[in-house]
Amino acid sequence: MFRNRLILVLALGAAVVGCSRGGDGASGTESEARATPAGSEEAVERVQTAARALAEPNPSVDYVAAQMKGVIKGRTSSQALIHYDGYRATFTTPGDRVTRIQFDFVEAKPTMSQLNAAFGTPEEFSRGWLYRHEVGATGGTIRILAEPVSKPATETSMVRRILVEGDKFR
Repeated sequence: MFRNRLILVLALGAAVVGCSRGGDGASGTESEARATPAGSEEAVERVQTAARALAEPNPSVDYVAAQMKGVIKGRTSSQALIHYDGYRATFTTPGDRVTRIQFDFVEAKPTMSQLNAAFGTPEEFSRGWLYRHEVGATGGTIRILAEPVSKPATETSMVRRILVEGDKFR
């Protein structure tokens, strides 16, 4: 009797171990797709909006915040801060004019490939990838520096910080 129960317990244990090692039956491409980070489309759209707003002549803090659909949560004489779900945007503001926007991503991170789709081919830069975005309506050039979570940056790298600023030579 004891021996039968022992055999039954061992058989059930082996079945449980076999099920946990067997996987979920997903094919290789499905599991690879899950392993590739999706990135945040909303964050990329905000960066695009920030680039367009910064290209305007004399972009004020209120104008840029309205374009980015954000509410200023904190303000000093040289900075303004907006919080979104999973990231924040900090404006550099000498006076009332926005000269630079820094996005710090905590949870909602875009990927480098999403930025490539939005802004074209980047240049390699010591801290990441540098994009030059020309705005046809105003003739302005905006520089966008994307810093990856880990280096070297690849197409699938997640972005931890983006700096958006007007080109100094415009």
